[in-house]
Amino acid sequence: MACARKVCPGFEIRDELKGTYNDIFHWAIMDYDGNLDPDKGLFLWGDVGTGKSTMLRIIREFCHCVRPPVDDRRYYFRIDNVIDICAEFADESPGGGYNAIRCYITCPRQAFDELGSETKPTGRWGNFENVMQYIFQRRYDSRNNQFTHVTSNYTPEQIAEYYGARIYDRFKEMFNFVALRGKTFRKSTQKNFKDETDTKTKTNTKPTAKTATKAGAKPKKK
Repeated sequence: MACARKVCPGFEIRDELKGTYNDIFHWAIMDYDGNLDPDKGLFLWGDVGTGKSTMLRIIREFCHCVRPPVDDRRYYFRIDNVIDICAEFADESPGGGYNAIRCYITCPRQAFDELGSETKPTGRWGNFENVMQYIFQRRYDSRNNQFTHVTSNYTPEQIAEYYGARIYDRFKEMFNFVALRGKTFRKSTQKNFKDETDTKTKTNTKPTAKTATKAGAKPKKK
């Protein structure tokens, strides 16, 4: 909990996610008797605002504390947003294109945030590439020496539709699929949803017609 509060001071454990958090904890301490395979990365998916990106940073902080050093280096992984990665690929300078995304292919521990939010395909000099599909294919080829993590608002089934059955089949070898479902943690999103709901309620509510009568006049009998 201390690691979680260090990353997100307002972090709270919801009852409906206790089991999921417990599974992630056992994965982090490399418990092979747990529900998640420690030899695979994590694919955190779920609704908007359920804390997937925050959980990824918490996992990194916790693993940094509890996992033993490898080659005198504590556990760590990069976290990059897929929109930024595709923008780097689209850069038409000499540093763009495949040169720009090489580091995301070769990094031993890499996390991709908000998978599915990127432009697909991404264009550069009139050529188009499904950048993330290409990166995942290359990382799959080196999966025995690399770790990959992902967050996405897409379900596993939607990922299969978005990137194709071939990549999804490889995802099953690379990832533990972990669902983080429920209402949003974001107060602004909660407020906007409430305001939108209230507006719709007012719009759909018809005013009750009233019969005007003169003061002191008796209502007509029907």
